[in-house]
Amino acid sequence: MEKGKDPFWYRGLISLLIMGLFMEWLHPLRSLNIMSFGEEWFPAMYLFTGMLLLLGLFGLKWTIYVPLYGLCTLGVWAYMVRGSEETAGFMSSLILLLRDAGMILSNGQFSMISQESRMLVLMIGWALLVYSVQSLALLRSSVLLFAMATLIYLFCLETLLDISVYGDIVRTGALILMLQGMIHLSRLRESGKIDHVFRQAYSRWSFLLTAAVLLLAAGSWLGVTLAQPGPAARISLQQTAERLAEWVKAEYGKEAVAVTGYNLSGEEEEMGLPLRQSNRVYFTAQTPVATYWRGETFSEYNGRKWSETEDDVKTGYAPGIIANPSDYTTGKPQTITQRVEFAQPPRQSFPLFGGGKAAEIADLQLLPGTRALPASIEYNVDAGTVKVILDKGQPQVEGYTLKVEIPGKDPQGLRKETGADPMPVRKRYLQLPEKLPQRVKDLAAELVKGASSRYEQVEAVNNYLRQHGSYTLDTRVPPEGQDFVDDFLFVTHEGYCNHYSTAMAVLLRSQGIPTRYVKGFTQGKQDSVHPDLYSVSEGDAHSWVEVYFPESGWVPFDPTPGFAIFGGTDRPASAFYHLSAAGSDALSKMTEYAAAGWLRTVDFIWRKKVLLIEIAVIAAILGIAAVILKPWLGRVPLWLRLHTTRRRFPGREELMREALGVWHALARRFGAPQAGCTAREYIGNLPVEQEELRALLYDFTADWEMIAYDEGPMNRSRCIAFLRRCLRISKKVA
Repeated sequence: MEKGKDPFWYRGLISLLIMGLFMEWLHPLRSLNIMSFGEEWFPAMYLFTGMLLLLGLFGLKWTIYVPLYGLCTLGVWAYMVRGSEETAGFMSSLILLLRDAGMILSNGQFSMISQESRMLVLMIGWALLVYSVQSLALLRSSVLLFAMATLIYLFCLETLLDISVYGDIVRTGALILMLQGMIHLSRLRESGKIDHVFRQAYSRWSFLLTAAVLLLAAGSWLGVTLAQPGPAARISLQQTAERLAEWVKAEYGKEAVAVTGYNLSGEEEEMGLPLRQSNRVYFTAQTPVATYWRGETFSEYNGRKWSETEDDVKTGYAPGIIANPSDYTTGKPQTITQRVEFAQPPRQSFPLFGGGKAAEIADLQLLPGTRALPASIEYNVDAGTVKVILDKGQPQVEGYTLKVEIPGKDPQGLRKETGADPMPVRKRYLQLPEKLPQRVKDLAAELVKGASSRYEQVEAVNNYLRQHGSYTLDTRVPPEGQDFVDDFLFVTHEGYCNHYSTAMAVLLRSQGIPTRYVKGFTQGKQDSVHPDLYSVSEGDAHSWVEVYFPESGWVPFDPTPGFAIFGGTDRPASAFYHLSAAGSDALSKMTEYAAAGWLRTVDFIWRKKVLLIEIAVIAAILGIAAVILKPWLGRVPLWLRLHTTRRRFPGREELMREALGVWHALARRFGAPQAGCTAREYIGNLPVEQEELRALLYDFTADWEMIAYDEGPMNRSRCIAFLRRCLRISKKVA
């Protein structure tokens, strides 16, 4: 933003009015309570806007603007994240910010980034908006577009969100009138319709304009008060939008598209929503064997969705060994230790994902800088799943170490198993909806016909589903009143993991085989260098079933086409996978080293923050002072030369050099001379009204011609007078 020709205080007053318009964008949002950073967010944004507008007054170059704007943005952002109760401090927020940046660089996913990153992006966009509006006002004398956008924004808040903005609209109207009036004077000066605007005219114009706007606002308010009009009928755009949405839904029957991932809300939605694949990394894990990652199990199916009773839920604290008094397993599971580290610590209560039934929570790792308080847990005794409860104010968990029991899966042994199921298992895991269509039961009976063991029955259903229909994420929620499994098996014949696993559970239960629905993640992407490391993304979110066998207990099965559980082993990766994994590993290593170096730098800056802040403030003050004093600093050589002439007589080249600075100053102020124009013609055509300055210019031109054309030597006193004249002209036209 270049420096304008209006007085500094006049540009400051215009910027102050712009500040008022920006405040009208923020003030109505207080009543919505939508900012998680609380009431401190609004004063901080007011201060942030004021700082940006103040910097814009000095007309600095972009090479100076960008660092100052960046420093201002990071400073206010750091203040807001440190003052928030929901964050763990500036360093933790900075770590999350770096992780978000790495995630965006690696897979290009901008959705579901952390709150701190969203806030920083918002502030960067806000800074760009402030810069653009102030530039248009001070350089182009145009603010009407932003003024109209502000009024439209306020009307939308009134109409769509039912927020009372009457006072905001009145204030905005007054601010717009003031801005348009003040910018009009600048526009007149720039158009050339008036030769010169005296400095006194700015103050008189500002005073008269302020008085006129205040009288107009007061008169309008008085007229409305005396008239006392009745309430006007409001045009409800909200009702119109709702009717349009209902019409679209009724006409086309389209549901919103969900994103793959794990639902931590605790409320299970109706199954069948179409999905959009997300490759955002959810956590990385270290495990000696490849496993699926169990999150939660569900036992009750109502025809549309799954749920879980809380009869067997126990509350405790972690870490610690988990007792399992109701384990109906008689087999010998394998116990392994798995380590999980979240890409972004969950902000809601979440399950501890593991390859089997949780046996012991060895460690819970909290975010750096948080208080080491024990986390409350809920343990489902029968399912062997653990859920960490995060209430407000509790520390966030960055990772954990879990010991799990992986059940064996020997097909030969499972075929030989016999015996009755325990009554608690049958009571809980054979539940079916009362209105389950009969054709679902008939299909299940047809599938298991001729099977000699429970394992063969399970495999018969599993193989049928793998060959049934097609796998797709573009699905729909069944019509109201229709069973989800029935719709999948007999109507659509297509779906994803939820469809296949729910169908398998219902078909097996209808034949008296206890089954439960499991939600979690597949094994994820194996590291090409470290085979015990896996990267699990939201696209790996999955569901499968666990079938009860009287001797082995709960055994996992996955009926979804293209997926398989191999009892603690994974399918071998293809050659293409290893090649792509090697390239991505090199990129991830480079990113890791760069992030580590950046973190060390940030840590040093944070430890030396007081000293560095003082240095930055001093540097900023010196920089601003240098910009303000730049015209004066440019005249220092001339001043020095003038006061050294007593010891040395100035020569012709020195005099011409100082005169060249005067010509440049005149060209910057009044424009360069046209081709073929003489010095006297150029000086005579300048729009200079001050007689003193015009006399100085004429005398300067006469002396310059004598020196330039070498019409004769000038004596010492005349040379000194010429230098003094150069200095005075430079001051007046700067």
